[in-house]
Amino acid sequence: MEPVVSEVDYCVVGAGFAGLTAALRLQQAGRSVALLEARDRVGGRTFTVNRDDGSWIDRGGAWIGPGQDRIYALMDEFGVPEYKQHNDGDAMMIVDGKKHRYGGTIPWTMSPWAVTNLGLGLRAVEKMCKAVPLESPWEAKQAEEWDRISLGEWIEKNTMSKPARDMLDMALAGAYTSAASETSLLWMLTQMGSGGGPTFVISGKGGAQDARPVGGRGPSTVPWWPRWATRCTFRSRSARSVRTTTA
Repeated sequence: MEPVVSEVDYCVVGAGFAGLTAALRLQQAGRSVALLEARDRVGGRTFTVNRDDGSWIDRGGAWIGPGQDRIYALMDEFGVPEYKQHNDGDAMMIVDGKKHRYGGTIPWTMSPWAVTNLGLGLRAVEKMCKAVPLESPWEAKQAEEWDRISLGEWIEKNTMSKPARDMLDMALAGAYTSAASETSLLWMLTQMGSGGGPTFVISGKGGAQDARPVGGRGPSTVPWWPRWATRCTFRSRSARSVRTTTA
C-alpha cells in the first residue's frame, strides 16, 4: 500500500505522551496535525493490555507520583482517577531460589555482603545524579565517560555481589522499562536526577511509585485516547502495514 500524503499545518513525530499532547494542543489551537509513529501502537514507553476478563496489565511505565504535574494535569483534564499503590505489609523477593521478606527499600534479610554492596551502589548513584546539571547534562565533569558506557556496564564493574547487581539492575533499569545493557549511564543519571534521585524514584508511598491511573497508564486504554484519536491524523508504519485514520 502506498503511503497517503496529505497537507497539514504541523507534523508531530512520535505518539508517546509528549507527541500525543503536542498534537492535541495544536488541534485545540485550530491547526491540522499529522501524527507519525513508527510502532503499530501509541503510548511510547507506556503499554497497557486489556484482558478478556476486563482486567488490565501495564507492560510499560505504570506509576505516577509527586512532582509529575503534567501527567496529573492531563488526568484531571480527562477525568482519569488514580488509586494509591498498596504498600502495607512486607515485600517479597526471591534471589537464587531463596525468599526474602522485608519492608522499606533495602531487603535487610539478604547477606550483609549483598546489603552493603546494594547500599553502596545506591549511594554512588545518588552522588552521581547530583553531579549532573539537569539543564545541560553534557557539561557534567564525567559526562563523556558516563555516556560511553551503559548502566549495565557500570553495575557490573562497580558491584561485587551478584544478588546486589541483580537488585540494582531491577531497581534502576526497571524504572525506565529498558534493559540496563541498553541504557546510557548518563541518560539514566539525568532522568533519575530530574525525578528526585534513586530513593525517590524507586519508592512507593510519597515517591515516584505512589499511585497509578485507574485503567492503566497507556493512553490507548483510558478515556483520553478516543478523544485524542478523533482530533488529528494518526499514521502508524510498521514492517507489516501502514494505516491512517483522519479526524
